Parts: sequence; structure tokens; C-alpha cells
Amino acid sequence: MHFSIVKMERKVENRESLLKLIKKAIELLAERNVSQTVILSSYKINSVLKENYGINIKVDKIGRILSKIAKLNELKRLNTNIPKYKLQISKVSSLEFF
Repeated sequence: MHFSIVKMERKVENRESLLKLIKKAIELLAERNVSQTVILSSYKINSVLKENYGINIKVDKIGRILSKIAKLNELKRLNTNIPKYKLQISKVSSLEFF
């Protein structure tokens, strides 16, 4: 007998729904975080969206949106090859998304 797992991935149609999903992913990361600071990256957000919502979005698209959110909210960028940003857990609810 052969079993195969079919994973359904949904597509995101517009910018507003993409922003809502990224916001939900950031909130989930903050909820699950133990410390007072969460490190945000496009790869982490992509993993959360895949695992929790079955949605696969290109990492570079998430990265562009994340950098705009970081600039808008003046988040500190870490010195790494992959852009990562520090977010205080207490500021998650007041994040601005454009």
C-alpha cells in the first residue's frame, strides 16, 4: 500500500490580505516567544505562515514588506546577511502596517 500526503497551499490574492497574514504571523511569533524581544525575519514569517495557514509566499516578497514595516516602526536592524529586526513584545499591538 502506498500513501501520499497532499499538502494544499493557498495563494494570497491581494496586498491587504498579505499584510493581514504577515501581521498574524508576527503576533504568533510574539506569543510563542519567551523573552521580551522577538527577532523578525522573512524566513521566520514564511515558516509560520506555512505551518499555521498552509500558505507559501515568496520570502523576498515578505522581506520587502517586512523592511517597510520595520522602517515605519523604527525597528532596529541586526547586522546579519539576512535582514532581521528586533521587536519588543510590548510594541506588537501598536505596530503600524502602512
